Amino acid sequence: MARFPFGIPNSWYVVAYSDELVRGQVERLRYFDRDLVAFRGESGQVAVLDAFCPHLGANLAVGGKVIGDTIRCPFHGWRWSTQGSCAEIPYAKRIPPNARVESYPVVERNGMVFVWYHADGNAPSFEIPEVAGWGRDDWLGSWLRWEWTIKTHPQEMAENGIDWAHFEIVHGFPIPEDRSCEFRPNSFLWQVGGAKSVSTLGGQTDELTMEGENWGMGFSWLKQAGTYDTVVATGLTPLDGETTHVRMGVIAHIGDREEEGEREAIRAYMEEHAVFAEQDFAIWENKKFRPTPGLCEEDGPIVDYRRWAAQFY
Repeated sequence: MARFPFGIPNSWYVVAYSDELVRGQVERLRYFDRDLVAFRGESGQVAVLDAFCPHLGANLAVGGKVIGDTIRCPFHGWRWSTQGSCAEIPYAKRIPPNARVESYPVVERNGMVFVWYHADGNAPSFEIPEVAGWGRDDWLGSWLRWEWTIKTHPQEMAENGIDWAHFEIVHGFPIPEDRSCEFRPNSFLWQVGGAKSVSTLGGQTDELTMEGENWGMGFSWLKQAGTYDTVVATGLTPLDGETTHVRMGVIAHIGDREEEGEREAIRAYMEEHAVFAEQDFAIWENKKFRPTPGLCEEDGPIVDYRRWAAQFY
């Protein structure tokens, strides 16, 4: 029996950082309980298709080659466009009218490659926003990166951010008095002021002000003001209905300081904060979803969050 009753939410998901996919590159992916192929065409356009050629089933990600803005099947040389149409059959005079491979909407934003998943194949219903600080000269120019694969569901993970009561028990800092949450179509905003975290290395206390926004079930950004002003962008991408690939990217304000000299200092600073995310892992991987939880008044906007999340199924 499945641990979670949700299925895979309809949303945008991060499947790569942009600099991980150069022109002419082919990548084998496994997301949404499906085998996929990603490639960047010679024009720079990124495509994500179903991995299996509809001709005789070869995996396009295993030996497939980029030709222009198409991918050539390693079995019989059929070429597939970024939109999934057949562009060429090298030994045939006519392309069958139904020769198509399933393609997924793709957008590159904030130095990331996003893929739209919808269980019924419907078009995207919202857009991913640009992250403040990304692309600015006075911020890091590329993401510092952490990744995990966790046996849980994106809805469970996103709920954690507005579960105020667990902050002290799991993460070791008091429930913040200054906190708020606002649910909007496709996104929700939340804010925590004056949360104090203790360094895992030096025992020093760092007072943080945090403001975040979750977009759909697959992407969020978080602004932290502390020793460094940072933006944390997190992708929650389902491998299947019970497993999530997490990408956490961090950029920070560096002013006119040299980026090369600042990157390692910022990484060391954020390593300590990445521990906070890891403190939840054992709970997520072993808990049971309660569709009708027994809540008290101080448990935060969990019911409102679940009502908001229902729109993505």
